[in-house]
Amino acid sequence: MLIGLAALIGVQSGLLTQARVKKPTGPSVLEAEAPKPAGPSVLEAEAPKPAGPSVLEAEAPKPKQPPQHILNWLEHLRRIEMKRRAMERNFNPALQMLKDALALKLELEEERQQEKMQNLEQGYQRYQQDWAGLLREYRALPPPAECRVLADTYDSALSSYVTLMLQIEDAMRKQDLNSLMNMRGTAQSDVDQRLINADVELMKVCEAYGVRKYFDIRPSGAMETLFGF
Repeated sequence: MLIGLAALIGVQSGLLTQARVKKPTGPSVLEAEAPKPAGPSVLEAEAPKPAGPSVLEAEAPKPKQPPQHILNWLEHLRRIEMKRRAMERNFNPALQMLKDALALKLELEEERQQEKMQNLEQGYQRYQQDWAGLLREYRALPPPAECRVLADTYDSALSSYVTLMLQIEDAMRKQDLNSLMNMRGTAQSDVDQRLINADVELMKVCEAYGVRKYFDIRPSGAMETLFGF
């Protein structure tokens, strides 16, 4: 009985030493891969794009364009002013001729004096028509409301200028030196001031609507040519 009990204990002891540890079904903690995130990583993810344009890409605001009807009328005013100056330049030689005729009055024979004055008078009649035509041409295009003050100021200056030129013609034709001297001291300065005022109004309109002031309204030079200064 003792022998049998010892054999039984030996068999059970062998079975315990030969038994294997059961391996786990999944990988070990060291062998398992780290789980991948569902979305891109912080390094791989693209930076979000702004909804609107960047500061560098945004276009600079475009300057506001002046109204076209104002530009059109200012160009009309420029043409009239350039024509006025050209007519004055054409008128000045005739003034000089009449001035010379008066200076030589005592040296010329009466027949030659009458002939010379008749030719000059015919020329002045043509100038009178030209001055009246210049006023009509200026007033043919009504100014926009934005240029009303400028238009009225220039109309006053142009009217006074034309009146002065006609007065000079009449006094020279009549050989009225007293009237000419009076015009030299008063009428000329009045016309010049009106033209200067019109130029100031022109500058105001240009500044108000962002227009480059590309021409000037200048004082008259009629009396300077007549009296030689």
